[in-house]
Amino acid sequence: MRLWKVFSYELKRNLRRKGYLFATFGIPVLVFVLGSILPLLFGNGGGQERTQNPFNANIPSEFLRAVQHAGYIDETGLFSNPGELRGLFTRYDDEAAADAALAAGDIDTYYLIPADYLESGDVTQVMSRLSINMVNSDAIEQLLRSSLAQDVDPQIYQRLSNGTNLREIDVGRNTSVSSDEAFDTRFIFVYVFGLILLGSLFMTNGYLLQSVIEEKESRLIEILISTVRPFDLLTGKILAFGILGLLQVSIWTGTFVFLGWLSGREALQSFLPVLQTLANLTIPYNLLPLLLLYFILGYAFFAGLYGIVGAISNSMREGPQYAIVFTLPAVLPFYFISIFATTPNDPLPLVLSLFPLTAPLGMAMRLVVTDVPFWQVALSLGLLAISVLGSLWLASRMFRVNTLLAGRLPRLRDLPRLVRG
Repeated sequence: MRLWKVFSYELKRNLRRKGYLFATFGIPVLVFVLGSILPLLFGNGGGQERTQNPFNANIPSEFLRAVQHAGYIDETGLFSNPGELRGLFTRYDDEAAADAALAAGDIDTYYLIPADYLESGDVTQVMSRLSINMVNSDAIEQLLRSSLAQDVDPQIYQRLSNGTNLREIDVGRNTSVSSDEAFDTRFIFVYVFGLILLGSLFMTNGYLLQSVIEEKESRLIEILISTVRPFDLLTGKILAFGILGLLQVSIWTGTFVFLGWLSGREALQSFLPVLQTLANLTIPYNLLPLLLLYFILGYAFFAGLYGIVGAISNSMREGPQYAIVFTLPAVLPFYFISIFATTPNDPLPLVLSLFPLTAPLGMAMRLVVTDVPFWQVALSLGLLAISVLGSLWLASRMFRVNTLLAGRLPRLRDLPRLVRG
């Protein structure tokens, strides 16, 4: 069959692409090597900075590097003694004195504690120039709490300051981590999976678009469609690039899963620092088949859309410009990744996980952080499957002789005729 000849040709041709080979095999090796070497070269510096904090307070090292000395104005009369933070803070009687010290460079920033602080809780920070590292409330909060809690039992004050240290135990992997660490690991997995999914989808379908447009620019398409039906040409390309995409995502996912397996070996953790980050990372192996299904449907959907763009585009300059119409919405869940990681069942994550353009990434992000009701998964897959059929049908209608050889972008009034055939 001519379809399989197209499939075989595209598969062999793109397996020899240096860009594809590097993305498929080189990137996992590069990530593994860099993740193992860089922590060894630079890992000690951050730990030393944290131990050099001279104050008995949870103050970030970034703030202490930016602020050598700070001031405060106390209009309540309750915070006259900085206590253990006297090496960092100086009290001023009014704003004029604090402004003069700021202008002279004696202090880097100062805080204004208004007279109604106990009612409002408002504190104003003033600095001569905006610096993100200076914008921090930990130091002044430590000063306020220590002054207000002078008569409180030290043990009670310590417990109130530190709150509750929650730990989550993952029975499946027999790991115990804090709630903050659990959020971080979920965030890491969601982010990595999103990059794998979108990277493979857009890269392989980008090759599909490039292949069609190159054949049109070189006039090779005129020879091809004299022996191969346009539908067979489109189908063969989609199948070939689908196999390439599956191979790519399988290798990337396999590398990630392999690193997760190695992270459980304590001896290897000390030898390869990258594994320390993955040690508490829970990989949802039971979800991998469902995530693979979303990849297949997502690939087929975008392949149809890229096929439409390839049929109506005459150059590689035009093609990517038209593809932006659906590629930008597809990455929309990344803009709301914090919402997906913390409140995955809110209306916004729910809508993005059902809408076909954002469903492959949106539903995948929800699945790895929460238990999604079965009806939502079924509805999402159903809508995506219908969209796949619609995009492939429309692509086959657009992928016709008169469109491929037209040499111009179809006008709006031509589209109904092209769709009807």
